[in-house]
Amino acid sequence: RGFSGGERYLVSLVGKAGTGEARGERMAGEKEGDVEMSAVPRPEGQHQLGESLGQSIRGAAAAVLGAEQMRALEDPSLINSTRGSVLGGSFGSKVHIAGASRSLVSSLRNPEDGSIRENITELHPENGQADYGPARVSNWWNTSFIIMAEIMGTGILSLPSTMAGLGYILGSFSIVVFAIGVYYAGFILSKVKNRYYKQVLSYGDMSYIIHGEVFEKFTRGLLYANWYSLMCYYILALASCLMSAFYWRTDICFWMWGLMAVAILVPFAQPRTFHAISFFSLLSTVSIIVAVAIIAAAFITGTTTEEEFVPPTWKVPQQPFLAGYSNIANILFAFQGQSEFYEMMGEMKNPKKFTLSLGVAQIVMVVMYLFTAVLAYHYGGADVNGFVLYSLPTNRLRTVCALLIAIHIVVAYIITGQPLTYKLHQAMSPRTLHASGAKSALVHLGTTLMILIVGYVVANVIPFFSDMQGIIAALAASAIVFFYPSYFYMSSAKRAGDWAGVPIYEKIYIY
Repeated sequence: RGFSGGERYLVSLVGKAGTGEARGERMAGEKEGDVEMSAVPRPEGQHQLGESLGQSIRGAAAAVLGAEQMRALEDPSLINSTRGSVLGGSFGSKVHIAGASRSLVSSLRNPEDGSIRENITELHPENGQADYGPARVSNWWNTSFIIMAEIMGTGILSLPSTMAGLGYILGSFSIVVFAIGVYYAGFILSKVKNRYYKQVLSYGDMSYIIHGEVFEKFTRGLLYANWYSLMCYYILALASCLMSAFYWRTDICFWMWGLMAVAILVPFAQPRTFHAISFFSLLSTVSIIVAVAIIAAAFITGTTTEEEFVPPTWKVPQQPFLAGYSNIANILFAFQGQSEFYEMMGEMKNPKKFTLSLGVAQIVMVVMYLFTAVLAYHYGGADVNGFVLYSLPTNRLRTVCALLIAIHIVVAYIITGQPLTYKLHQAMSPRTLHASGAKSALVHLGTTLMILIVGYVVANVIPFFSDMQGIIAALAASAIVFFYPSYFYMSSAKRAGDWAGVPIYEKIYIY
């Protein structure tokens, strides 16, 4: 009873050290009773003996692990340090997960041999214990910034032209309705994880639990195609921002700006966890807010570059059906990001607070979306530029705004690419996936370089790439935002025998 969580963990660890089996089965700091004390009898009310024995264990463990690993087990501030290591596992897993490379995209299989974890498809409600997978290091506000950085991207800069295509009433109404619907999609995703399957860390995991490997592969393929198309788009968007920022360098071709964009993205693509990326996300959110403020000031002061002002209207302008449908789809695309919600929840200290994270992020996004779209449409008129940045005059203000948006695009790229990079690293070198050190870092660097170079070539060589990206994103967005969350919730509730008790308004939303 005198032991801390880390000491109890080390009792079992040191007991196995002599046989070469020094692998932990729980993360440090868990509550009393969660770790089996296999080597030393539990002291009954002998506090002094407990303290003495604890000191002995500390000394023995320091010899086995080394001082840095020992500190990482006891000091939460080192939990995301590449120097420390945390040994964890559950469902039959005994994987060494070290340093900053702990973000597991799949909870289904053991990385060592690819076997399905034991009892992975059974109901496991959230109980606050980190059984396996990524370290739970993110606060709710870390996750809020990640959501805003991922979702509130370049889509916000195309919403003024979308508003022009729908008019004030339908445009504003659509933004608010989609915001509510998208929030509720995240809400029921959180319900599935916290009430039924705490072990899921991705859409693919949940697809396997419901329908097995075929459905899992289809889901992962859909997500990977969507993520990669977006990553290629971000490369070109970053190149466009650089060209817009340094507008006087007319001697530099667009393909050269693209290579500069790739070079900029390489170092920022190295963080391997959402928690590490969350600190970039704060900078990203601030950057896009300041950029929108600059754009708003330009429209209000009348310094934008629209050639002819066509007054805005409350009515929906005359247009072909597909053009109007495309405007609605653009609003849905501006809210897309649910495909990585499970990965984000997996790194939260308390996954049950995800709805708070999402709620705060959603409120900020709705305010920003409405403000930008309505203001730019009001001052820019019906002919407002499809990418608002191009409405700014060619001066220093445009340069500052373009660089701020470039910062946001860099962060959006690394958030979108985090799970895809993980899977490619796993495919190429599973032994270095969770390792720390130079070899693992070099493999990860090679993986990110390959993704960037191939993406750059694909995005520039294929002439219809922008259309292809739009089709992939449009096809995936409706399924990711509405179908998968609803189907996951309905299937989980039925498997648990809770479907009859699901409120009628949730059933209406699902159907």
